[in-house]
Amino acid sequence: MISDDARDDLLDFVSSWACEHAVAGSLQEAEQLGLEVGAMVRRAVAQEAVSSSIARFEQSGSSLACQCGGSARRVGRRERVLVSMCGQVKARRRYYHCRDCGTGYAPWDRAQGMTQRQFTPAVKALVAELATHLSYSDTVMLLKRTTGLGIEESSAEQVVEEVGTRVREDQRERTRRILAGEVLGEKSPKKLYVGVDGTHAHIDGAWHEVKVGVIYDDAGHKQYLAARESAEKFGERTYAAAVEAGVETAAEVVVIGDGAEWIWNLAALHFPDAIEIVDYWHACEHICEAANACYGEGTKAARGWAEDYKRRLFEEGCEPLLRSLRAMRPDTLQGLEAVRLARGYFGRHRKRMRYPQFRRRGLAIGSGPVEAACKVIVGQRLKRAGMRWTDAGADHILALRCLLKSGDHHRLHQHSRPT
Repeated sequence: MISDDARDDLLDFVSSWACEHAVAGSLQEAEQLGLEVGAMVRRAVAQEAVSSSIARFEQSGSSLACQCGGSARRVGRRERVLVSMCGQVKARRRYYHCRDCGTGYAPWDRAQGMTQRQFTPAVKALVAELATHLSYSDTVMLLKRTTGLGIEESSAEQVVEEVGTRVREDQRERTRRILAGEVLGEKSPKKLYVGVDGTHAHIDGAWHEVKVGVIYDDAGHKQYLAARESAEKFGERTYAAAVEAGVETAAEVVVIGDGAEWIWNLAALHFPDAIEIVDYWHACEHICEAANACYGEGTKAARGWAEDYKRRLFEEGCEPLLRSLRAMRPDTLQGLEAVRLARGYFGRHRKRMRYPQFRRRGLAIGSGPVEAACKVIVGQRLKRAGMRWTDAGADHILALRCLLKSGDHHRLHQHSRPT
């Protein structure tokens, strides 16, 4: 944006000014002086540039066509204060009013992505990103310390609501188009993994399940999903994300999850040709539960049996474990019930526990990525000490965290302005 000649002129002017006025007694004072001068220069330059932008944008004419079909008449210029990345600047631009529908508006504002709030789209994007990682109180504190911008916590929350709502609206439209067959994925990965799980957060006064997903390929690209919604809706969300990641053309598709029935129903509906794998470590937890119930909590016998059959499950698959469970005759009701549940669990999922074959094919057998997603997307923001959320407030944060953790920063800036 700045030519080489203009840059040289600016540096010469600043150096000359600094030689005469920049006096500091220490490094700290020098830094503070630089920050103060920088803030003043940024604001002055931004103010002149805003005025220039308005002059270039506005055309001659006393009226404009209104959205209602009528004519909006120019009623003069009106000034508003904008909170920009460079501080507060004033915009004095033309204002129009339509007598037919009563609407008043400034075309320049709309063209810049401004709404009724003072914040520019760039400020909204920054606030939304900070609030995605930090509490609202920490967000406004850090924003003030690093940029000098002072906003209220309630304003930060409103920005997150605005941007998060647009993110969800865009996701719903993209999902609709994908389900309608209007959009096809452009990627063709060799292996595409779909990891799905659930975690809990305190929302609307109680603990509720938040469904979490991560779509990733063998090149390490990840796309995160999270929402508190029905398994049916989350299945559609997951399938749409997988289509964008190339599920329709992938050489192999793998669905990894724990034993939750809704996960496998989702997989059967949306990924019927996928390889289904129960997370190996989740299966090991069931082995330990059965061992403790049958041999005594934490006993040497329980540890020995559990370690033996965890190893055999890894090396030989499910059949040796099932044979051992069928032969077990616990002498307590707790042990009998544990064995019954283990037989059912491993029997239902035996095809999803063919770990030796999966490993020979180079497939992952652990759900580490989706378990990490539960912590990164939900736990690190929604489950901090003292956190309490409304359903809408939690959903906005989830939408933004998934966007940022998936590396879609450009979409954050896109949704920081109205369409």
